[in-house]
Amino acid sequence: MVVVDVLMGGPGREREVSLKSGSAVTAALQASGYDARAVVVEQRLSLEDLRPGALVFNVIHGTYGEDGELQGQLDAWGRAYIGSDAVASRLCMDKTATRRRVSEAGLRIAWGAAIDPRNPASLRDLVPPTLTGLVVKPARDGSSVGLRFLPSKSFLLPTVEELVLELGPIPLLVEERLPGPEYTVAMVEQVPGEPRALPPIAICPAQGAYDYEAKYLRQDTRYQRVTDTALAAELQRRAEIAYGACGCRDFARIDFMAASDGDPCLLEINTLPGFTDHSLVPMAAAWSGMDFSALCQHLCSLALTRTAV
Repeated sequence: MVVVDVLMGGPGREREVSLKSGSAVTAALQASGYDARAVVVEQRLSLEDLRPGALVFNVIHGTYGEDGELQGQLDAWGRAYIGSDAVASRLCMDKTATRRRVSEAGLRIAWGAAIDPRNPASLRDLVPPTLTGLVVKPARDGSSVGLRFLPSKSFLLPTVEELVLELGPIPLLVEERLPGPEYTVAMVEQVPGEPRALPPIAICPAQGAYDYEAKYLRQDTRYQRVTDTALAAELQRRAEIAYGACGCRDFARIDFMAASDGDPCLLEINTLPGFTDHSLVPMAAAWSGMDFSALCQHLCSLALTRTAV
């Protein structure tokens, strides 16, 4: 019997989502005959929290669980775990570094700039290329945490001040707001080192933007399979390039937003996407014939083929 410790919770702002993901994964593995146990982490994991020889199925989203810190601990302890290693996790959590890496790989990204909130005078020097609005978000946090949409640059300084009060003086990223639609592509390796892009999903929020509420709380967001075969193939091609360029492992979710000319720009890479009833990797996997339980088992099988270093 395969022994699996499912890590969930953590200290970040996506804790509640992580608890839902972890509960779903634990239940699915238990129903499939695995000796799966939920391990709720508060601040940091200790080696004593893990059973000897247990495979680690980590679903601590965002801070600590997705930014390379936990992966580094598991590597140091010699424990096998699902998902990307510490280097790729650290890179993909840093949206500015990810933008630079995928741009070097030839992929299109939206205009953007890093913001140091401790130097608000620097905001005056920013020159957005369009008047379509801006998006501001933490440079190193979960994909929906602290997301702000601004109609113009004149709102930038008060928004940065608001985020400093809410989140602290953390690095921020400002990007041009693209018209969309938004797409996401799930990547799942069939065997180690051979990733496969699953069917792309078009994300259609009923109102406003695809923010935290639309992603996790409301029930009115529509998710549609991309039926334009040329567009779907191009999204998959770009997702495969991004996945490889950033050194991802086992699985990931790669998000795009269409520019005004319809061409998709890469937004970010999520190395530890959700496993809730709203989550898009399980949805794309189901469209490919792999249900939730089979997906969880498959990720375990990938991790079991290697030994942590």
